Amino acid sequence: MMDGESPLCFHCGQPTESGEEGPRLNRLEDGRACPACADRLLQSLPSLVREVALELESLEEPEYEGVEYDGPEDDTYLPDEPA
Repeated sequence: MMDGESPLCFHCGQPTESGEEGPRLNRLEDGRACPACADRLLQSLPSLVREVALELESLEEPEYEGVEYDGPEDDTYLPDEPA
């Protein structure tokens, strides 16, 4: 491949990037989005879940002083089950 040329999508055969616009979502001849280009773009997006998880890890859990649990010892009891 020559310098300055964008790689081609193996599915649609069109360039995967545009110099001015960056990554591209190419269209097939019937007008649908190229599935390989769509997958490539989705994988390149930053994860929102990862950022939220990191933020939640940074929060401290509140301490509950003086609160005791008097429930059953085993884990088989669920609050919505009949007693």
